[in-house]
Amino acid sequence: MTDDRAATRDRLLVLRADASTEGGTGHMMRTLALAQAWLAAGGRASWLVAEAPASLLERIEREGIEVVRITPPAGGPDDAALVREALARHPDGVAAVDGLQFGGAFLDGLRDTAGRVLLIDDKADRPAYPVGYLLNQNAHADRTAYPADATCRFLLGTRFVLLRREFVGDPPPRTARETARNLLVTFGGADPTGMTARTVAALRLLPEAIRGAIEVRVVVGAANADGPRIEAGLADPHLGYLARLERAVDDMHARMAWADLAITSGGSTVWELARTGCPALVVETVPVERLLVSGLTRVGLFGRLGPEAELDARFMADEIAAKAEDMAWRATMSALGMRLVDGRGARRVVDALAGRNDLDEEQA
Repeated sequence: MTDDRAATRDRLLVLRADASTEGGTGHMMRTLALAQAWLAAGGRASWLVAEAPASLLERIEREGIEVVRITPPAGGPDDAALVREALARHPDGVAAVDGLQFGGAFLDGLRDTAGRVLLIDDKADRPAYPVGYLLNQNAHADRTAYPADATCRFLLGTRFVLLRREFVGDPPPRTARETARNLLVTFGGADPTGMTARTVAALRLLPEAIRGAIEVRVVVGAANADGPRIEAGLADPHLGYLARLERAVDDMHARMAWADLAITSGGSTVWELARTGCPALVVETVPVERLLVSGLTRVGLFGRLGPEAELDARFMADEIAAKAEDMAWRATMSALGMRLVDGRGARRVVDALAGRNDLDEEQA
């Protein structure tokens, strides 16, 4: 991995991603990881944002990133025009765009600046990809899923996972306990399907021997509107286990390093868990996560609980109890996750945007 900053020094990275109660915060958080790596390489960053929680925007500004609030309908040609204009003012600048709303109208609107744009993608469902770079960091990523005539540079697979700086260093030492004691419940920044509250309820059905020994940390994201109901559930004197609610956490790395087992959704959080060696049971909370979790199944990483609409509390409790008592499975998942995700993906993407051409030859 090169440490040379010459190719990025003082160059502008324009970022375009939003966060909301419906769409979650995952697109912004992984774009933040890219921005951090770009800044660390000596560049500058400006973020065009139409919607996001105030706490997340404050966090972005603390990173030294300029935040520009925009008003056009997200994903439309007027939105693309703002990216295009920013790049026109900075001839050596590049842009990164992340979100399901950025479809054909947006991409066509980039016009002559499209070659300097990175599109972060999960689904491979757009009819065309008229951009310079395409990133799909997931285990299911496959060049054959994209149009054969696409000319963009493809950055595919877990070698390019975007992780924030706290996940870049060596993962903490981890030894699997005979029975998992520390449980982490985290369903992203928004949790639109209410899986956090459902998991809190399911844990009440664990066998008494497990329930009485566990400590549970429940992390509620910045865009989660269900916080008061979750807090009330955890305050129930008859809950049956020790639990703590944490809101809008900045240091997820520390919580994942603490946990013996996590219950989570199938978004970008799984790669953070993988890097920290934290085994996980994964719920598909939105349609795109079926595709993402299929990639986990392909590489044998983590346990699949299934689509949220098909889950009941008894099934969840039984699966959590089984994995809590399966030390060998947890040790295997921990080692596999750390092997699949080395924490250098964001820097590899920065190198690609800076023009480095030997990434395919580099050993992960």
